[in-house]
Amino acid sequence: MAWWRAVGGELSALGALALSMPLDLLLPRRPFDPTAPHPTPVVFVHGVCGAASNFLVLRTFLAHRGVRNFASLSYVPRVDYQRMALPLAQLIETVCRDAQTPFVDVVGHSLGGLVARYLVELANESRVRRLVTLGAPYYGERRPSQELAIFAAHDALVPPPADRRSRVMVVEDCGHLNLLRHPAVLCAVARFLCAPSASSWSMARDAA
Repeated sequence: MAWWRAVGGELSALGALALSMPLDLLLPRRPFDPTAPHPTPVVFVHGVCGAASNFLVLRTFLAHRGVRNFASLSYVPRVDYQRMALPLAQLIETVCRDAQTPFVDVVGHSLGGLVARYLVELANESRVRRLVTLGAPYYGERRPSQELAIFAAHDALVPPPADRRSRVMVVEDCGHLNLLRHPAVLCAVARFLCAPSASSWSMARDAA
């Protein structure tokens, strides 16, 4: 039953993402709002052939919970994630400068998550307070201490890792694309970004 729900979710997500592509130019680009309940800016990084609008559902969900400062890195489809880390680092610096904040949170889907993880590991990126990766490819079991790695149990592209410690979450009735809009993912990301500390998120998850 979970597999059929995952397939249905993937088809629904594929259609929704395709329809949302033209909305890229309409996404609001508001100035930094320091009065937001959770003012830390969130930088989104989409996957291959994706777009900033892929995160529209997540943006809306977060905004209703007090996270209202957003930025997005868009790029021409490519797979050399090491070279893409530099534009992401530059965007993070720009966001920090414009918002006059010492750090940001980053949410990356698929290749976007791999790029963000690589940047954090390569430069020990102190500008990244918390990192959320959604179905991001992994090499080995080591992940940054500030990362919440979310995987889909029925992901045909990026299977969940065998080691599910160190803030690894696996959504059972979900596929690769549906990670962008699955209710369990939305709630987990919001809790992680809004929690007083990363450890408090872990304790809340274990108690659930």
